[in-house]
Amino acid sequence: MDLRDTSERAREVYVRRLAQMTPSERLDIGAALWAAGDSLQRAAARHLYPEASEEEITFRIAVTRFGEALARKAYRR
Repeated sequence: MDLRDTSERAREVYVRRLAQMTPSERLDIGAALWAAGDSLQRAAARHLYPEASEEEITFRIAVTRFGEALARKAYRR
């Protein structure tokens, strides 16, 4: 089963553009994508736990990212 959903031509353009970027540009894109994902995850957690403090939201996100055992250890819970 082929899981690729991008044409070979589009893939070539993408790879060429990545190669043209500076490391700083690639890092900026990665940071922006991470920030967008973090923002979405925080919004979802606030929706699920509307009464939770920002500290509790951060802990809940840590649980989803790192597992409950590690999050509890890191946040001393």
